[in-house]
Amino acid sequence: MSSSLSKTEGDNTEPNADPGMKEEQVEAATPPPRASESNRNGKEKPEDIVIYYFPTSYSSQKVLISLFEKKLKFKPSIVSLFHGQHMEPWYVRLNPNGAHVPVLVHGEMIINDPDRIIDYVDKLQGTSGPQLVPSRSSDVGQKVSRFRSMLSKIPVDVISYGIIFHPQLSGGRCQLPLAIQRSMRENFANRLRYLITLSTVYPDLRDCYLAKSQTAAEKYDLITDEDRVRGQIDQLDGFLNSVEEELREKYGLEEGSKQNQMFLYGESLTVADIGLYVLITRLQILGLLPQSVPSSRYPLIHRHFTLLSARPSIGKLLDEMSKLRYTLLLEDIKASGSYVAIALGAGLVVLAAYYLVKKLKR
Repeated sequence: MSSSLSKTEGDNTEPNADPGMKEEQVEAATPPPRASESNRNGKEKPEDIVIYYFPTSYSSQKVLISLFEKKLKFKPSIVSLFHGQHMEPWYVRLNPNGAHVPVLVHGEMIINDPDRIIDYVDKLQGTSGPQLVPSRSSDVGQKVSRFRSMLSKIPVDVISYGIIFHPQLSGGRCQLPLAIQRSMRENFANRLRYLITLSTVYPDLRDCYLAKSQTAAEKYDLITDEDRVRGQIDQLDGFLNSVEEELREKYGLEEGSKQNQMFLYGESLTVADIGLYVLITRLQILGLLPQSVPSSRYPLIHRHFTLLSARPSIGKLLDEMSKLRYTLLLEDIKASGSYVAIALGAGLVVLAAYYLVKKLKR
């Protein structure tokens, strides 16, 4: 998630900025470098690419795994959703209409749709690895395209925040710490007022901030309605049944359980495999696997997930998540005005990052 996910304001399950941030804190934030001098001269190199991302965001994970598979060296720049950096003026100017993260900057090229980022990198000269997006002129390419279209219709943000607001929908199995869940509920509700405030502080960005606030308000009405969230979770069945059937037709139930490699389409990894892996990871964190993706009903999806988990690109993603706690700790120290706030903020960040990585590695 251009995909419907990439156009929403709630594509991530991390707490957002404290709406009580001082205006001078927002204005003082300095954006990372946009591009090198060689880019401005029209001599862009793959290693000059800057990626603005947050490691635990659903869309960022799809893009990061793709970049790692293509062995692309890029300039990383974390946009902290914990500290509301995605709402700061410099970032809104960079990404006025897209989702929170990720964004790719390559010279004068700016892409804020995750699927288009993957398409761009996959065709970039100087990269290696598998062809993640096969040509649509091929049978495999058409299947991958259909899969991406189906995946884009799954409102992962609604399901994610829906579980946070209605933990009973997952039987209380959500793996996020309770302190993080509480912070997410509080900050989502307060985000609307904060965006409206920013629209008055920065007149040149007024329309952007008001549009984001309207999207957030609509999303809030949806995720606070338990029946509507339950309906979105129930609709996962159709998608998962089709994926299981695809794997069964390709491998067979018994043979699939013995495979050392398993790909949805073709004989190598594609963006479809990456998308499925990230979706299952998100459902795992939300505690939805036992009811929505039981291994007895979807054995080949579980086998596919297990095999992909062993890929080096997944290991690099987990390393990114492990390092996240230190990055956010520094942001907490910079943004906090008291030792108590530093201690509380740092504690939540370290706990959340440690807990998530530990669960995924397990």
